[in-house]
Amino acid sequence: MSNYKMLVTDIDGTLVDARQEVPEENRQAVQRLLAAGALFTFATGRIEESTIPYARDLKINAPAILYNGAKIVDLERGETLFERNLPMDQAIEALKVASGFDVRTHVYIDGKVYVARIDSVVRGYAKKDRVDCIEVGDLTAFLESGQTHMPPTKFLIIGESECLGILHREIHAVFPEGTLVESDACYLELLPPGVSKGAALSVLCETLGLDPADTVAVGDNMNDVEMIQAAGMGIAVDNAHPYAKEQAAFVAPSNEECAVAAVIRRFFGI
Repeated sequence: MSNYKMLVTDIDGTLVDARQEVPEENRQAVQRLLAAGALFTFATGRIEESTIPYARDLKINAPAILYNGAKIVDLERGETLFERNLPMDQAIEALKVASGFDVRTHVYIDGKVYVARIDSVVRGYAKKDRVDCIEVGDLTAFLESGQTHMPPTKFLIIGESECLGILHREIHAVFPEGTLVESDACYLELLPPGVSKGAALSVLCETLGLDPADTVAVGDNMNDVEMIQAAGMGIAVDNAHPYAKEQAAFVAPSNEECAVAAVIRRFFGI
């Protein structure tokens, strides 16, 4: 067993394969890791509903970083340990900007996903993440109506990459403090100011009494870069975004080649 005390892994494109399933080799390696006394958890853009099945399957033993760092949740107890939300005024302004583009905006509030209408794009997302989306019509009017008791945790905007590049700049112009991150080629996410998986990893380590230097973190995309930089051993999988691979101390095999199992063997020695 190495000196590393916790493994934190992204889910999509890292832990799971193209079918969104955990390869058996990864599952067995995680169970060896847990049996050896290490901590294991996720850092993902997913919400509670979408993450709990993986947490139960793998029996994670530490709170999970969700919403790309906007929340840290003890999924076993259903307890939120850390949360940041988008300021409502800026969220509405960003939503107005997005409404002028051919994109599908998903608004996350208190563990639920709201959309203007459910179409093939939204259904595809809901199937991949295994979540239910709630159709509310005009999203701006929905937020302005005060029907929700909490401000949004984040936006996920799905569209063509060129369109998202322009939208990125326009949202930044009206909400420069917000965190905008590309979590996939066709995903643009708006997060609360100062939020990232890396910042959340620091909070999680403080909560658990760990030094970030004692952690191994694995990811595949731009939303994983800060976490890769913050961990004691930051790892990108072989299918990762080129910049994430540049920032990593080590490049593991691809998600289709059981990257997490390879990381556990190499850096935890089991």
